[in-house]
Amino acid sequence: MLRKLWCGLVLFIFVMMSSELVFALGSGGFRNEVVDGEAAGKGYCFTAQADNPSAVHYNPAGMTQLEGQSVSLGYTLEAPRNEVDYTATGETVQMQKDLFFIPNFYYVTELPWKDLSFGFAAVSPYGLSTDWADDSFSQRVSTESDVTMYNINPSVAYKVSDFLSLGFGVNYFMAEIAKRRRTTAAIGGGNFILDVDDEGWGYNIGALLKPADGHRIGISYRSEIDLEYEGSASLDGLIGIYAAAFGGSSYNTKLETNATIPRSIAIGYAYQPNDRWTIEADIEWTDWACVEEEYLGYPEEGAPARLLVLQDGLPISRDWNDVFSYGIGAEYKATDKLDLRCGFLYHENPIGSATIDTALPDSDKYGVTLGAGYLFKDVQIDFSYAFIELKDRDITNDVGSSTSSDIDGTYKGYVNICAVSFTYKY
Repeated sequence: MLRKLWCGLVLFIFVMMSSELVFALGSGGFRNEVVDGEAAGKGYCFTAQADNPSAVHYNPAGMTQLEGQSVSLGYTLEAPRNEVDYTATGETVQMQKDLFFIPNFYYVTELPWKDLSFGFAAVSPYGLSTDWADDSFSQRVSTESDVTMYNINPSVAYKVSDFLSLGFGVNYFMAEIAKRRRTTAAIGGGNFILDVDDEGWGYNIGALLKPADGHRIGISYRSEIDLEYEGSASLDGLIGIYAAAFGGSSYNTKLETNATIPRSIAIGYAYQPNDRWTIEADIEWTDWACVEEEYLGYPEEGAPARLLVLQDGLPISRDWNDVFSYGIGAEYKATDKLDLRCGFLYHENPIGSATIDTALPDSDKYGVTLGAGYLFKDVQIDFSYAFIELKDRDITNDVGSSTSSDIDGTYKGYVNICAVSFTYKY
């Protein structure tokens, strides 16, 4: 038993070491539900089923369905592709292509006390990575934008009765933001670079109801998490009076800003008409209206001339909207060892046309998923593939006006996602 616990600890450390190197999400959106190979194959619909270790994330109440101990390690590969038909020139400009590897880890165990379970998760359900060429139309709005988030999520669950289970978890978020854009030629045409990080706490609760044989209803709530970022801002390539004002061709100062991870509520219904089939439909509401504006503060800078440059165009209005996400998935048990899966999803876009920019060229998303699971001795191997398309979006706004930039055009994109999970039960 002790050796098995050590194996689980080694797997967790491996995930965290890997995340230092490869955590970066890149679908052009801020939220990326790519945290389990089995759920991904069913359109990410898992709130009501929640019967593998990823229940810690999807619905902690589902942990009461797991016997003994379970350890799960997974990886997701994302290949986003974004481009814009740029109105000003008529040319098609592509975002830099990249691949992103995202690990996840889960551990669930029954506790000595009757009907109690404990779980632990290390995942990255939010993130962003966009990269435009330094000489592209986007250069003075955004050339690089990276948001990396880690969520450490210990949870407990209690089986109240055969009808009802309840779960509660604590979310410890570690977040980093790095952004870069080119400055105007008048200043020197160098770079403005932002690098900040913070940590925050939240919670998630869940309920699992089984009103009748073959029917399950899952409810999951995640709290809002406020983050107060601190870090640095820097300028390089300064010339003329700007170099004189900032004391040289480069400059660095302390930076403060804030952001909010939104609250959300998910409801799922799973139906098993027989021993072979399981069908689930999920709907989720996310409070993206909490994103209202972006403001940068410089607590150690008091020179009016410098602040005039540093705070040019601030605050930036965001005015995001609440959205709904929908999904439906199915699983067919082909044999005692082989499961086949498929799903469909639709996610609404929270960003209005007046405030969208090239750092986050989001749009409504449609997706289809396929997956399979195979039990090999004591290890369940789950694999999934998802194709997600961003609806073509015509953008006409004045987001880049403060730097005499024009980002108007028709934005397009899609993402190929492959996920695999290995789950060991003992």
